[in-house]
Amino acid sequence: MNVSLTPELEQFIQMQIASGKYASAEEVIVDALKMFATKGYTEAPIQVKTPDELGWPPGFFEQTAGCLQDDPLVRYPQGEYEVREPLE
Repeated sequence: MNVSLTPELEQFIQMQIASGKYASAEEVIVDALKMFATKGYTEAPIQVKTPDELGWPPGFFEQTAGCLQDDPLVRYPQGEYEVREPLE
């Protein structure tokens, strides 16, 4: 079986190996799967609520997103972190 991991997960695995607790990526993954299995992840998936259920007014997101339709967002250059202008 081949599995693709995100760079963040690969970095996490490498950090676990570097800590000395594990000797290989396989050991990290096997231990993680064992913990996953013992937790009993058989519960139903989380039900996503609609904006109406969360109390947002009808049409709020359509109006909000629509107001940006013809006005593109522009992020101006901010320079290097060390030489940025202080916020006022």
